[in-house]
Amino acid sequence: MPLLDDEVSASVARLLGENGFTRLLAVPSFPVGSPEGFHYPLRTEMSDGSEWYLRSWGTDFRTVSRAWLRGGLTAAFSLGWAVLPEGQTDRLLMIEAFGTDGSATDALRKRALDLVEPYAYRSAVAESEQWGRVRLRIAALLRSDMIYNSDGSAPGDQ
Repeated sequence: MPLLDDEVSASVARLLGENGFTRLLAVPSFPVGSPEGFHYPLRTEMSDGSEWYLRSWGTDFRTVSRAWLRGGLTAAFSLGWAVLPEGQTDRLLMIEAFGTDGSATDALRKRALDLVEPYAYRSAVAESEQWGRVRLRIAALLRSDMIYNSDGSAPGDQ
């Protein structure tokens, strides 16, 4: 998990937290076949023959367990290290949220993207059904430098 010692990462984490998204650890890898079904887009085999998912760019990930959802967690994010097609980064934001129906998920998507897009270099969005809910996944690669509004304020600070 990054220390969020840069303005962009700290701003995004603060805005998401203030808007009901729970921060999760940016776990760098999960074993294939983990009991909770956690996974990331990139799967690799280790020298001992075991297979692992590496935190990586894409929307094919699961970082929220069904038990957490039953416990009330409906929107979460992690921010940290990941493998990209062009190398590595410490600025990959992954958002996973669950809506009860399409309109609830649309509202979650709009809220998340409105908060994140001013800080994102690129992003990708996917939706699917899981556990009787609509599951939203957003991957965003954050910018390295802050971009300010014309009045000098940071995006989202209005």
